[in-house]
Amino acid sequence: MKTNHPNQSHTHRGFTLIELLVVVVIIGILASLVMSQASKMMEDARRLQVQTVIKDLRIAIGSYQVEYNRYPVDSSKLSGSDGEDAPEIETDETSGIVDALMSTSSGDSSSGGGTNLNPKDIKFIDLPLAKNGMFGLVGAQAPYKLVDLWGQTYRVLLDTNGDKQVANPDLNNSDPKIAQNPNGPPPEKLPAEIAIYSLGQDKTASTKDDVVSWRQK
Repeated sequence: MKTNHPNQSHTHRGFTLIELLVVVVIIGILASLVMSQASKMMEDARRLQVQTVIKDLRIAIGSYQVEYNRYPVDSSKLSGSDGEDAPEIETDETSGIVDALMSTSSGDSSSGGGTNLNPKDIKFIDLPLAKNGMFGLVGAQAPYKLVDLWGQTYRVLLDTNGDKQVANPDLNNSDPKIAQNPNGPPPEKLPAEIAIYSLGQDKTASTKDDVVSWRQK
């Protein structure tokens, strides 16, 4: 006896070329979004590293000022003109500021002029050694140079005329969102005795890329 089975239809349908292209495009868009977000997160992390050093430098300079009632820089570099603050100082080998704040017993703690800026040998800050000339102390021994993640020295502005403020570098910023705002341009002076900044990844002063102590970003 012959048994008749119901006729079952199994249809196996593959992806069309258009459907595959749509999937590839979607994957590409998602990948680009992930990559761009990851790149931004890495950039933000690097800026945070530099911002942390800037904060530590401000605290160290302030602590030094309390201890010695002066700034950790040779007096010959602290003279301004017409009652203005002295020009900004770099964290290079000639300013003496890095060695004065580090003041390790193995170093001579002196500036370029040979003056011992930290006779009490107090260590106000710990700084790492730079790797490949980036982010840290450059040099086998004092005098040291302190550089950021892009191999550039930090810039330090000090209130040397005693008016509790320093010049505002943002006045000349090339980014109009920084140099100007709906309420008017930024003030000529910052209400701070110490201001520090890094030139940022573009290694150019007065740009949005700068990492500064007086702005949130």
